[in-house]
Amino acid sequence: MKIKTLGCYGGQMPGKNVTGLLLDGRVLIDAGTVALAADIGEQRKIKAAFISHAHLDHVCGLPFYAVNVVSSKSEPVKIYGSQFTIDAVKNHLMNGVIWPDFTAIKNFGGFPVFKYETVAPLKWIKACGYDLMAVPVNHTIPTVGFLIGKKERYMLYSGDTKDTDAIWLQAKKLGKKLKAAFIELAFPDEVGFLAESSGHLTPATLEKQLAKLLPLKPKVYVYHIKPEYIKEIKAGLKKIRGYDIAMIDDGLSCKI
Repeated sequence: MKIKTLGCYGGQMPGKNVTGLLLDGRVLIDAGTVALAADIGEQRKIKAAFISHAHLDHVCGLPFYAVNVVSSKSEPVKIYGSQFTIDAVKNHLMNGVIWPDFTAIKNFGGFPVFKYETVAPLKWIKACGYDLMAVPVNHTIPTVGFLIGKKERYMLYSGDTKDTDAIWLQAKKLGKKLKAAFIELAFPDEVGFLAESSGHLTPATLEKQLAKLLPLKPKVYVYHIKPEYIKEIKAGLKKIRGYDIAMIDDGLSCKI
């Protein structure tokens, strides 16, 4: 599996895009950034989006992406999420007022541009050729992380969360099949109070989460950093010993 980082930050600044990862050129994992970082050819190859929650920095790329792929002749792009997330996108974002409802607009092939797919928690399903499980995590609104993979290679995507348990318990069941963990981390330890109140991790609380995965030690990719705290978070991550941890950046790719 190959991940291309379209955006990986928890806020926007010049050269810093909000969260959107592209899996094997076919699946979006969150959609804060799509059209700003993927060319039209790449956008038309996307078949599905796995959305962790409805906060704007994880869905704001969907409306402009929808416009760009109206000229496609492919079957609908499937938008996977919890019932809460799907309802929020339908009722508050692409609701016919803020933006058109692209499940009602047909592309050049006569198919709806989008199709919503509700994902029940803690159940494996098949989605766009991958095994997918949505696992509730601990944020300020209902949010899920994802376990994604096939055959012998799986990845964890935490979604936005502070201290949580279920996703690490489910991930441990994968054993050595778990090759990588993409884990959010928004703030440095110095403002841990802000991380706690807004439902995010710091380096110290990240280390506590990693301990819940033991004895597994997958490659860890940190994302969702608030741009103004990059220096402080780098310093905090250096204090975590015994793990292979990397901060991802916009435009970079990695293989799992």
